[in-house]
Amino acid sequence: MTRTCEATGKNIAEATRNALRELGVSRDAADITVIDKGRRGFLGIFKGAPARVRVFQRVSSRQRAEEIVSTTLRLMRFSSQLHITEEKNTLIIDIETAGSDGLLIGKGGHTLSALEYVTNRILQRESKKSAKVILDVSGYKRRREDFLKSKALSLAKQVNSAKKQVTMEPLDAADRRIVHAVLKEDPTVETTSVGHGRVKSIVVAPATGGAKSGSRGGPRRGSRGGSKDGSRGGSRGGSGRSGSRGRPRRGSGEKKN
Repeated sequence: MTRTCEATGKNIAEATRNALRELGVSRDAADITVIDKGRRGFLGIFKGAPARVRVFQRVSSRQRAEEIVSTTLRLMRFSSQLHITEEKNTLIIDIETAGSDGLLIGKGGHTLSALEYVTNRILQRESKKSAKVILDVSGYKRRREDFLKSKALSLAKQVNSAKKQVTMEPLDAADRRIVHAVLKEDPTVETTSVGHGRVKSIVVAPATGGAKSGSRGGPRRGSRGGSKDGSRGGSRGGSGRSGSRGRPRRGSGEKKN
């Protein structure tokens, strides 16, 4: 990831010094490209041209992410400190504010989620190989995860008791992943996201037939597989498919129920 600056001077050396000063970096942290070597005037009749260079500052994903978040928070008038840890290709930035945690988090974490989304979009536009950024405020995400897991399990019990589906409040993608992951382990319920955009609701409903397909509860009610010993109603025996769902074909001599 790079930042760039163009500058001019009487010669290449002066133009380079001006560009480095503008970026606030040292010579060994930048790459320099000469755009125009410049030219001197002649006898004061012909005007010369200044030298022009382009300087590229090499910036790590960590430095750029910290710059984006710090600048955004400053523009939002938040006084804050950033604590950054790296895990593989992920940057976890924990934000500590001066008594404004709740305001930065927002209702349901939506303000924090929006800031995280914007930060990642900026980084991805500048470099496709940028690290993923996860923002947190004083450990809020950890507490939020514990809350969502507990609520999801409670809703599963409610659904099983009432035999009716329940719709959760709108959640962002990260929160929905937590709920889906927790309830995926419960064979008695199934989950579906509904809605449009980044914020959607999750519907928790009884699993078809009382259990998810492939669980210990056996196949779903009404599945094509049926039982092992009567999977397709017997052999075809020259009469085609012999009355799906176990009913005899019309004209077999028996009365229609």
